[in-house]
Amino acid sequence: MSFPLVAIVYSKPIYLLVTEKYKSQVAGSYIYKAIEKSKTKEPYRKLVIGDSVGRQLFPNSDEYANFNSLCTNQAVSMCGQYLLLNNYINAGNKIDTLYLLFNPTSFSNNLNQVYTFHYFLKPFNRAEYQSEFTSLVKEQIANIPYTFLVREPYVLTSNWAPDYRPAVTSQPAKTGPVSLLSPVSIEYLKKIKNLAGKHDFQVVVIPTPTSLKYKERVANCNKAQIDSNGLNQMFEQYFENIIYLDESLFSDGIHLFRPQDYTERYLNEWFKYQGVL
Repeated sequence: MSFPLVAIVYSKPIYLLVTEKYKSQVAGSYIYKAIEKSKTKEPYRKLVIGDSVGRQLFPNSDEYANFNSLCTNQAVSMCGQYLLLNNYINAGNKIDTLYLLFNPTSFSNNLNQVYTFHYFLKPFNRAEYQSEFTSLVKEQIANIPYTFLVREPYVLTSNWAPDYRPAVTSQPAKTGPVSLLSPVSIEYLKKIKNLAGKHDFQVVVIPTPTSLKYKERVANCNKAQIDSNGLNQMFEQYFENIIYLDESLFSDGIHLFRPQDYTERYLNEWFKYQGVL
């Protein structure tokens, strides 16, 4: 490819990269917004971090009276959620309560999804975060194809991602409880717990409204994982407070058609009770 042609092809990506305009234009722009907010000093003593249903209830683009929202999506994994929290603490913010607002299915993310390349690697696979990556996270990243392209301007400033799906091996059907927490989730929930102990804040995991079709799965999930990993206190109020709704109220089984119908309920029943308002 001749130099003039290369210059033409790359002119837009380079412009988007240098000006950082791509961060507001690509799918998942709210992740870059959350990263930006996580590095900003704020007066709030309450912080909400969550998946995409949490973001439906409390978008991180909005301002709230007495708490801050860094909600993104489940694709950033619990590792990404931890990195946002760590940024927030390192920016000099002092909180007394962290709320983790998650659908029960979100804890299964093990950085092995088709979404991992675009929603986790592009925003978070950077030098500033490498010291916070566990060996497991590094192994999971190594399994994703074309990771060497993640900083390539044309890739980074677009929505392109490889069609990566982990290979499924044929195994006998498992009996017993369904796994609730992925290995990555366990590692980073523990790191969140350690941060809470170091900086003296409480961690409360809150369930998002959940489709009735997941009720049996949640009932059969392996809650012993919580106990065996010392996460009891943060999940203390989680399962008994799941709001199960008819599947017709969800656009895809996960996301609400009308999240605004439940925002006020969460403000009153959860955050007000916990002292947020």
